[in-house]
Amino acid sequence: MSARRQIIAVVMLVLALIGGLVRWFSPQPSLARDLGSLLMVLWLPIVGNIIGWLMQRAKAPKHTLQGFAAGTVFEPHARIELTLLAADTPRLSRPIRAGYFDGALVVGSEGFTTRLAVPFDEEPVPEVPCTLEVQFLRPELALAQLKMGTKFALLSGRTLLGMGCVLPLER
Repeated sequence: MSARRQIIAVVMLVLALIGGLVRWFSPQPSLARDLGSLLMVLWLPIVGNIIGWLMQRAKAPKHTLQGFAAGTVFEPHARIELTLLAADTPRLSRPIRAGYFDGALVVGSEGFTTRLAVPFDEEPVPEVPCTLEVQFLRPELALAQLKMGTKFALLSGRTLLGMGCVLPLER
């Protein structure tokens, strides 16, 4: 639920509680008792939203973050040509350093967990294409979608780092 909806739900709950207290302490036939009843009834539409939110949350799949096990040997499954985007912030000006870099290659609405092997002498520079080897966490799924020439986006978390295409793997 969004923050604005949560605030509205809390306000309506407080009004319903105030209405219940007014109704409880008011004499039987009075305008105050009727207003208390009205405040309590205003809460009913919010109950439907809360039930819908709970049902949606119960049906949502439980995602567990999977990654490469520590100490596993790098096994290249493909090569890519990657062009990092120019960053607006200094923190993202050199997002990929030498060594292994975990990220996701995204094609359309499909994302594939990857590990890039970045050579120490060829760290990627923004807006300059570079060629890197890639290992997929689930190669059987990724290689079915990432054929030679397929365009993709490279993400780290939710941050778009660059764009590229798949090259043939040289053995």
